Amino acid sequence: MILVKVEEELSRLEDERDRIAGMLRELASDLQRMKVRLDDGEEVSRKESGQVLSDLRYWARASHETEAQIANVRRKQKGLDGDWGLDLERARDEIGCRMARLRRCCGAGELPE
Repeated sequence: MILVKVEEELSRLEDERDRIAGMLRELASDLQRMKVRLDDGEEVSRKESGQVLSDLRYWARASHETEAQIANVRRKQKGLDGDWGLDLERARDEIGCRMARLRRCCGAGELPE
């Protein structure tokens, strides 16, 4: 069934997002430790700082891609395809409101319910 596959995919992506968020928190801690070392007058090697920044860029990009995939799965769940979708419930409500205005304006007996 398609709905189950979509739910499984969403669950997998949300788990991946949580794992990525954990990695980003660790990298933020690493950066904070390096800042403290620098503030204390210690040297931080270019290799060490470069590796942390490289990892940070990688995981930030992975986070962005995962969020985009989650958004796509949620769009599929709502039955949306492409750049736009039609909210049929809202359209029905809008049509009902317009019909009610027409009934008041033109006479209740002339327009069907």
